[in-house]
Amino acid sequence: MKIVYISRSIIPSRTANSIHVMKMCNALASLGHEVTLLAPWTKKLEEKNINDFFEYYGVEKNFELKKLYSPNIKYLKKRIYSFRCLKQVQNINPDIVYGRDDMFAFYLTQKAGFFSLFEKHEPYDGKGFNDFFFDKFMKENTNNLKLVVNSNELKKMYNKSYGLNLDSILAANNGTNIIPNENIPSGVNIDKEKIQIGYVGSLFKGRGIDIIISLAKKVPNATFHIIGGKDKDIEFWKSQEDLDNLIFHGFVEPKETYKYRNMCDILLAPYQSDNEGNRSSKYMSPIKLFEYMSSKKAIVCSNFKVVYEALNDETALLVDSSDLDAWESAVNTLIEDKQKREKLANNAYEKFLKYHTWSARAQKILDNIEKSR
Repeated sequence: MKIVYISRSIIPSRTANSIHVMKMCNALASLGHEVTLLAPWTKKLEEKNINDFFEYYGVEKNFELKKLYSPNIKYLKKRIYSFRCLKQVQNINPDIVYGRDDMFAFYLTQKAGFFSLFEKHEPYDGKGFNDFFFDKFMKENTNNLKLVVNSNELKKMYNKSYGLNLDSILAANNGTNIIPNENIPSGVNIDKEKIQIGYVGSLFKGRGIDIIISLAKKVPNATFHIIGGKDKDIEFWKSQEDLDNLIFHGFVEPKETYKYRNMCDILLAPYQSDNEGNRSSKYMSPIKLFEYMSSKKAIVCSNFKVVYEALNDETALLVDSSDLDAWESAVNTLIEDKQKREKLANNAYEKFLKYHTWSARAQKILDNIEKSR
């Protein structure tokens, strides 16, 4: 099939949504479909000095990326970009228009007679430009499958807040790719006599970086690695504590992060609750968790209800997000029990292979589209 994927992700950039979009297009194309990704051309916001966008994200160049000029004109920027997307869709004449973020574009392509389906990663609140056209899109949508979301908890939210029938919403968790076994990135030296504990991701509020710093103080016999973050965030956290066993590696290109995960024995995901700055804690589907599972390492994660869509007590140690004693106990348990580390890691890896690859997610969505038409 011909598929046009519409997004507003800045490509290339460091954002999780841009990784999601590039990986999904790669997965759809790997299933034998002709895929064109539409993304805004906004030079000021793009990651600098990136010559090959596909290589930067670590994906095969098996789909076409078309950048459409998105002028920085207040109130008109989104509208102009959406009309440009419509023009491209009309030129390509695809079987499916799919994607995320640009609700107006999907409204336009549906009005023009194209099968259009989008996914949402945030709840409905009935406010703003996007939700206005979400309403209009839904009123004219005659398909059985009306919406894709990335977690079962978000599916329930749309059923409750918007009244969408559960059968018309597909919950498709995020995923990741199968990765090489290579570990220890070039230029990084580790003491193989010590347990290596890692975190990969953003460093802003709600990600639990303070938990990791506290753990590094309480568990001095292990080395803690924090991979990711902007320079200003790294400077802030370094100013809180200067610990010999805590290493900030800074931003790493998406294609390279697996090496840092692979060099660790334990991986941490100390997500915090809504009250602690993480607004998406009730409905998120973090790519990070699936990447952790793919590296076949023991995982310690916050025990939010939505996390159980990816992990369970057979695949990770799940603890209260703000209970530092519980985090310390979980980490020490895994440090002292290699057999438990390996069992949890292997269980998580098997679950990842079966349910949480990007290809499995893409196939699930396409299967449901076929049933709905």
